[in-house]
Amino acid sequence: MVCAVDIDEDAALGSGAALAIGADVADREAMAEAVDRVVKQFGRLDLVFCTAGITHRPATLRVLEPGTAQRVIDVNLIGTLNTLEPAIDPLIASRGHAVLVSSMGWPPNSEFGTLLPTLGGVAYSTSKVAVEMLGRGLRIELSPYGVGVTIAYFGPVDTAMVRLTNVPPTRSSERLRISPEKAAAGVLRAVEREKVRVIIPGRWNFLNVVRPLGVHLDNLLLRSRKQRDFIRTYDSA
Repeated sequence: MVCAVDIDEDAALGSGAALAIGADVADREAMAEAVDRVVKQFGRLDLVFCTAGITHRPATLRVLEPGTAQRVIDVNLIGTLNTLEPAIDPLIASRGHAVLVSSMGWPPNSEFGTLLPTLGGVAYSTSKVAVEMLGRGLRIELSPYGVGVTIAYFGPVDTAMVRLTNVPPTRSSERLRISPEKAAAGVLRAVEREKVRVIIPGRWNFLNVVRPLGVHLDNLLLRSRKQRDFIRTYDSA
């Protein structure tokens, strides 16, 4: 049995799940009630997918509307925390599994998000790097109880969120996008194999090798004329 939780209850109802709940992941009490309802109705909780996420228009932090960055972090990071906290004991009882969604990047330049600062999407990439660390820590904390944790890193997935960034798609960016179905199938395979992390699509696996170079790559960005042009563009957004 599957339960879908969405801030838009109609969207949850249309998901085909056995139980649909309307709740804002940024609301701690609402998420605690949602988890309690699932356990009471189904008798157990085996698998939790923390997939809620939003982004913002391409812009620097300087020019974003007040509260926008906060809302991104509230949904992406605090929402993940609010989903997991009430689910921990039920997952321990079932020796279940949790999936946290980090990112390979911010939608317009989705291949470098947890490796490089993503220009025009600092709040988004900050939230996703924090989710990664939450997952790594939680995996260690829950390992004595037999609970598995997988961190999923998605490249550009063809969703409304990616399209709503209003960045004109290029032939290259459209070719790199994967379908939500392919992303979901990749995560399910990772859970079945009890993988600690999964990068989808797999073509970006090589980035794990160069991640220790992060600070040095930052310095390259500082000297990049192209990146300075990006900043000027996003600063006037």
